[in-house]
Amino acid sequence: MAITILGKSEATITMITDNLESKKWFSEIEIINNLKIPTTKEYKNSQFNYFEKYELNTKNKIFIIGATKPFNKKAIYEYFKIENSQFINAIHQSAQLSSTIETGYGLIINSLVSVAAHTKIGNHVTINRNASVGHHTILKDFVTINPGCNIAGNCIIGEGTLIGMGTNVKDGIEIGKNCIIGMGSLVNKDVPDGEVWWGNPAKYVKINDLCVQNKNMTKN
Repeated sequence: MAITILGKSEATITMITDNLESKKWFSEIEIINNLKIPTTKEYKNSQFNYFEKYELNTKNKIFIIGATKPFNKKAIYEYFKIENSQFINAIHQSAQLSSTIETGYGLIINSLVSVAAHTKIGNHVTINRNASVGHHTILKDFVTINPGCNIAGNCIIGEGTLIGMGTNVKDGIEIGKNCIIGMGSLVNKDVPDGEVWWGNPAKYVKINDLCVQNKNMTKN
C-alpha cells in the first residue's frame, strides 16, 4: 500500500516515515506538492520508494499532510478537499497515550510524547518530540505543539494555534484560535484569538500577521 503525503516539508516527511516505519503498513510514499511548499528535492530511505506526482487520485488511498505549521496544514487541507476519514495517524511507537483519549484524523505524534487521560485531540494535530499534554485537555484542529512543551490539565488550545518549543501552559488555561506562543514561554493567563504572546510569564506581543493578511484578503 502507498501513503500519499500532501505538500512537502522534508523534516515532516522524515518524521512521518519514522513514526510509521515499525508498522510496515506501506511500500511507497507518494508526494503531491501542488502548493509548492519549499523543500529539498531528494528523499532517501532504504525501505521505501519515494516519488512525486502532481495529479491526485483519491480512490482507495490513505493520506497525511506533510507540514506542521498550522497555516500550511489548513491551506493544504482546504486545497485538496479530502474526507478526514481517508487520513491516517502517524504515531511513534514510543508515545505514551492514555486509553481514554479521543483522537481525530491526520495526527502526527512524535517520539516520547505523553498524553494523559480524557484528552481530546482534533484533526491534523501535530505533537512533536518529548511534549506532554495533561488530562482533560482539548487540542482543536490544526494545532501544533512543538518539542519539549508541557500543556497542563483542563486546557483548551484553539484551532490553528502554534505552541513554541519548550513552552509551559498552566492548568485550566484557554488559548484562542490562530495564536502563536513564542518559544520557552510560561502561559498563566488566557490568550485571545489571533494573538502572539511570548515570555515568562507570557505577555501580548502583537496580532498574528497571518490573521491580518486573511482579513485583508477577505475585504478585497
